[in-house]
Amino acid sequence: MSQQNPQLESPPLPSGDDAIQPTAPDFVEMPEVAPLSLEREPLPVWLYLVCGFALFLAGSSFTGFEIFGRGLLDQGPGGPTLASASEATTEAPATPMDLGKKLYGGNCANCHQSSGDGAPGSYPPLGGSEFVLGSKERLAAIMLAGVSGPITVKGSTFGTQVMPGWAGNFTDEKLANIMTYIRASWGNTANAVKPEEVSAARTKFASHLAAPFTEADLLKIAPNGPDPSDKKP
Repeated sequence: MSQQNPQLESPPLPSGDDAIQPTAPDFVEMPEVAPLSLEREPLPVWLYLVCGFALFLAGSSFTGFEIFGRGLLDQGPGGPTLASASEATTEAPATPMDLGKKLYGGNCANCHQSSGDGAPGSYPPLGGSEFVLGSKERLAAIMLAGVSGPITVKGSTFGTQVMPGWAGNFTDEKLANIMTYIRASWGNTANAVKPEEVSAARTKFASHLAAPFTEADLLKIAPNGPDPSDKKP
């Protein structure tokens, strides 16, 4: 059985009032703290600039902005592929067939159709037509001055619809492009027409350009059949 040592006595606990007094043994003086302000201080301007620039770079990575030059930023998923200056290539120039097809579609297809079949009794077909595959000079005369009155194509007669001439509308080069296109489409395999060939026809038939040709006039220019000069290269 343990016995308490009468010589060991616990120090008396300070009263509640003594604990908060400066003379209390455990008293610690705390420094005064300024009360917290409820007002928010504005962020520095430089922080806004840095954040904005970072967002801009992140967005340009996906949208493909080019203001920093080609190849500096990746284009992101689905973005356009930009070629560098050394890789950039120019588009191939349009061929006479391409140009002729466009001109035909905007000026001739309304009557002769995009298929080149024309309209029965009104507009003759161009595929297999002896006037298309025959003499280039005669075809140039048709393109320059037009045709009036009945005309027989591939054994069928077509009405009195007047085809207007294009001498005042198109240059020799554009007319040559149209002629090249119709001579090599819809099963036709004749060779191309050069602008100088149209120019020669324009000079030869200058006195006839004010009025369209008739079928009788055209047959005097050249007989039906292939053009002797129409040789494939």
